[in-house]
Amino acid sequence: MMRIDAHQHFWVYDQREYAWIDDSMASLRRDFLPNDLKPELERNGFQGSVVVQARQTLEETRWLLELATDALFILGVVGWVDLRSPDVRSQLEAFAGNPKLVGIRHIAQSEPKRSIPAATGIPPGHFLA
Repeated sequence: MMRIDAHQHFWVYDQREYAWIDDSMASLRRDFLPNDLKPELERNGFQGSVVVQARQTLEETRWLLELATDALFILGVVGWVDLRSPDVRSQLEAFAGNPKLVGIRHIAQSEPKRSIPAATGIPPGHFLA
């Protein structure tokens, strides 16, 4: 049976970009890249990983998909598009042809309650086809 790390992040650490990494998480204040993860996966008997976006930018989604092209153990990417944008459909279409894109995530903790469905017209739990 294949063992997969189903949720992990990569980043080139920049305090401005990752302000949520506070003093209690100081050990995370460094770069985390595929070469850091691969030996850990191998040492622990995992054959692959799904990387999840940590910043809400289209650029990060593109970057993670590039990493997944180069690092074959990255089996999937959960990226980001702006679900509040009137342009959400074209943002999704731009990534739709990439087989490594396995999902889209929007960090809702900082959003006003019900803002995403209200702004996009997408009912909770639904997907655009």
